[in-house]
Amino acid sequence: MIAYILCEELFDAQLLKTVLPANLLTDVGVVVGGKVYNIKSLAMSLIVRRQVPVLIVFDVGSPVPELVELRRQDIEEIVLSRAGKTPVKVVPAIPEIEIIFFQDVSLLSRLLGYVPPQDLLDRALIQPKKALEKLISQSDKIQDISQIIDRLTDEDIEILRSSSIMQEIVQFLQFVRETASVSVI
Repeated sequence: MIAYILCEELFDAQLLKTVLPANLLTDVGVVVGGKVYNIKSLAMSLIVRRQVPVLIVFDVGSPVPELVELRRQDIEEIVLSRAGKTPVKVVPAIPEIEIIFFQDVSLLSRLLGYVPPQDLLDRALIQPKKALEKLISQSDKIQDISQIIDRLTDEDIEILRSSSIMQEIVQFLQFVRETASVSVI
């Protein structure tokens, strides 16, 4: 493995594997680590034992900028203290990774089979996972959250890939891939 992506839940891993470019995921492990404290421990272990770049994607649980920064710094301070020269990137999903489905309401409407009501779109700004689960419970096309990934077209994937969180991940993976190819030469 040339790098690891650590995330909290199985859905997060499925989403990342689907949305991120396949060429960037070659020799990259996408690992479900559970709660943030478990992810920090796993990251430190990978860094110390394997000396492999690690990218951590975590749900902040809040859109409040100060809280976002505090939680990001907490993870960075602990993990970077062990990293040395090993590249590490901490990417907060603000407030949760499911927010990327709300960046394009027409995409979401097509996946669900109906136009989401404004109150749930507003709720998604604070609790996107709960809002998405509620929307899915009212859909005739999708029965659970993992089915939303199965219904994504190539065009949908490009739209989701354009989100800031995915772009940040892509940039890190490109850097890691370039660094790995230079060190092989």
